[in-house]
Amino acid sequence: MRIRTHANPLCCTKRFEKFNPSDIFADFDGKLDLEIGFGQSLFIKDYAQNNPQRFIVGVEVRHKAVEIVQKRLENEKLENVKLVHGTGEFCLQDMFDDKTIDRIFIFHPDPWIKNRHRKRRVINSDFLELAKKKLKVGGKIYVSTDVKDLWNEIFSCFVNDSSFEPFEDNDFWQNYYSTRWHDIAVSKNRRTFYATFCLKNQI
Repeated sequence: MRIRTHANPLCCTKRFEKFNPSDIFADFDGKLDLEIGFGQSLFIKDYAQNNPQRFIVGVEVRHKAVEIVQKRLENEKLENVKLVHGTGEFCLQDMFDDKTIDRIFIFHPDPWIKNRHRKRRVINSDFLELAKKKLKVGGKIYVSTDVKDLWNEIFSCFVNDSSFEPFEDNDFWQNYYSTRWHDIAVSKNRRTFYATFCLKNQI
């Protein structure tokens, strides 16, 4: 089934109820992650399978994608994943208590190339302010894209925010990172830019 490539996040106004992981995940022990824009689910499915001790929420603005991926996860009987439809911003604002998230994954977000569409991009200074509230101290944001212009903008956002610092996590990028868009970039000889940023302890 074909999934629409673009979906304007500014048109999605759905809000969320507060999320209590212990009510959703059996044996929840506090290891909570979030993927914003899970797309066709290659990463979130593999990540959940390979990390059964972790619990991950996936949010996606394309409603049809949520329905399709939910069926896949049910067939795989993965019980450490929860999928929701909506935007990453509202999901972070509404669902999670402050200082509860360990990792946020944002892989190959829509680049919104046209200048008039750039306000739709996921990562900006306002997003980082929100992420700082929801991440635990030492929590991490994992980001990748194969669009150089977008990468320069993302990297500048993090560099200009003194609360974050680059974090070397080669094990993750070599052994756990997998997305459809990364595979496409490799097949077309496009470079993928990626990095991990850690939330510092603010004294």
